[in-house]
Amino acid sequence: DRNAFDRLTSRYSRVLDAYFRRRLPDDGRVEELRQETLLALYSLAPSYQEKGRFRSLLFSIAYRKLASLLRSQRETSPLPEQLSQWSGVGEALDVRSARLRLPETLREALFLTRLDGLTAAEAGDVLGCSADAVRARVCRARTLLARRLSISRGKK
Repeated sequence: DRNAFDRLTSRYSRVLDAYFRRRLPDDGRVEELRQETLLALYSLAPSYQEKGRFRSLLFSIAYRKLASLLRSQRETSPLPEQLSQWSGVGEALDVRSARLRLPETLREALFLTRLDGLTAAEAGDVLGCSADAVRARVCRARTLLARRLSISRGKK
């Protein structure tokens, strides 16, 4: 149903844009990735059955599109090590930089649940693991972030 797909597109376009913006240093690719994700979703529409979670499917497609792009660009860390010393702005950039330098499995679990609003079960569907594994990854990510940020601010 074309009208239903148009409603899905308008409902989830901003969500997808936010998902990609949080993970990419260059916003120029956000629109392209959103369109690729929605096109892939559209191609799956005839075989889609409502027994799964729709958001899990959408984020799984987005995750794979982003992973494919990053693999092709061979980007490891989109932000430089030292970004700014400005109070407030520098602190926010330090947090963003620290999040982006987390190992991928921890970063994605944290981003999907804390920033993208997925439940642990939905994030597990996207990442191919259990909800308990997602919760454990989020806990490890938060611990590692706290440690890295305290070290970068000169605390021991």
